[in-house]
Amino acid sequence: MNTIDLEEFKQKIDNLITAYSPISLAEMDGVALMNRLDIKCFFSASHLLTILKEAWPYYRILEINNKRQFQYYTKYYDTPTFQLYHDHHNGRLNRYKIRQRRYDVTGKEYFEIKYKNNKGQTLKKRIENTHEEVFNSQVVSFLRKNTPFDAQMFREVLHNRFIRITLVNKNFTERATLDYALEFASTSHTIQYPQIGILEIKQDFSARYSPLKEIMHQLHTNPSGISKYCTGVVSLYHSQVKINAFKPTLHKIQSL
Repeated sequence: MNTIDLEEFKQKIDNLITAYSPISLAEMDGVALMNRLDIKCFFSASHLLTILKEAWPYYRILEINNKRQFQYYTKYYDTPTFQLYHDHHNGRLNRYKIRQRRYDVTGKEYFEIKYKNNKGQTLKKRIENTHEEVFNSQVVSFLRKNTPFDAQMFREVLHNRFIRITLVNKNFTERATLDYALEFASTSHTIQYPQIGILEIKQDFSARYSPLKEIMHQLHTNPSGISKYCTGVVSLYHSQVKINAFKPTLHKIQSL
């Protein structure tokens, strides 16, 4: 997808999602799902229009400042040996991701800790952080309080950009994000994945049924455990890290 194609694709999506009933950011606070079960799928970006058409009867869409598609920019941090990445690769339970994320539509930035426990639950904690120095005293204390790590262990490993659409089911037990136009970059090079989209379903831990899961099943798309962060690390640092556990997903991305 070149720049012109991406703009045309965004316009097609805009035309389609006008049919959705909106949900505000304030209403979204009731569906924060900080204690949740996550399901992720990679899919061909060409299916995004189909997914949005089929999902319309069951979901509302996040709208902020009259916009329904949002640009996200995220910096990820890890140790020099990629400890957090390898914890995920090796299937370790009780693992973390550390990141700083900017939400362009609101102008806000947050330092975020994602923690997956041994029950399969994903817990997220964050604080607003607009300081030029990411690991300022406030963040250092926050990190020390909520993880076993010290801030001095971390360095910026990569950053990524993508466009996101956020859906909320009408009984407020599920949020879903649809991401496309993915780009990963390190200090030395950039990789783009215009051919793939990522669906992430975030359900209350007691919920099970999801119309989006049914839609993805009809598109012959099964859940995949790999994350955007791990995809970025494998893409940018494949000669420096273990990748065996992620090879099936990487083959799927290449096939798309």
